[in-house]
Amino acid sequence: MSQQPTGPPAGPPRGPMFMRDEYQNLIDEFTKDIKTELKNEVLSLLLVGSVVTQEHIAGESDCDFIIILKDKASGEKLQESMEKISKIVFKYLEDPLYSSILDVEVLGDDEIPKQGEGSEYPWTKILVAQRGKALIGDNPFAKLKVDEGQIKEAAKEMARVFLEQMEEIPTLEEVDDYDKLYLTVEAVLGCGCAFLYYNGEKEFYRSSAIILFEDKYQDKINIEPLQTSHRLRLAAKSIETKNFIPNSLAFCKEVNKILNA
Repeated sequence: MSQQPTGPPAGPPRGPMFMRDEYQNLIDEFTKDIKTELKNEVLSLLLVGSVVTQEHIAGESDCDFIIILKDKASGEKLQESMEKISKIVFKYLEDPLYSSILDVEVLGDDEIPKQGEGSEYPWTKILVAQRGKALIGDNPFAKLKVDEGQIKEAAKEMARVFLEQMEEIPTLEEVDDYDKLYLTVEAVLGCGCAFLYYNGEKEFYRSSAIILFEDKYQDKINIEPLQTSHRLRLAAKSIETKNFIPNSLAFCKEVNKILNA
């Protein structure tokens, strides 16, 4: 039942630089709205991702929330609950201060994996959720025992999906160059994170993945596309992007080759 609330697409971040306070304001206000409008339907509200540890890149990193609905908010009442959530999310997507950084995922309580049972929820995402901060209720992911085999399988699937995205980018005729660069950065970082998960790394986010690659994996794979992606996320000037897309495609293919060897 994992769903995304409806609302206008935020698109890649193009707005002004954000101070860290914009993230805290969003966290405070969004939590208050969820408590007020869905106090009987929400089991947990989690803040996940790099914002939790303040490793995010201001104005570029998302402020990621996971809303976990109680059983009684699922089933027939799911549509009503999603309409309430969508109304809240829409308010923030209309605000230029928050529209490019808000990301919300909605899960039902029955979608949270139980120890010893299989799960359709990817283990790569479970790792991120385990490090999340509970804003309402408890974090149901926190005590799950990590299954290394399932993490490796989830990492391979993650890399496959981002390779498909990367392969599609050159064919997108109606997408401008800026958006192609944005999608390329996303695919490179996605494949990079999959590589790290597969190799047993857990304590990192997209914003800090480059540090691990430079410290431990430069001799295993060409990390230049990752370095360029990181500089683009930081809005660095004088970045050569002429061969960035084909080099990034080669990087994503190499990640998939290594993970499936």
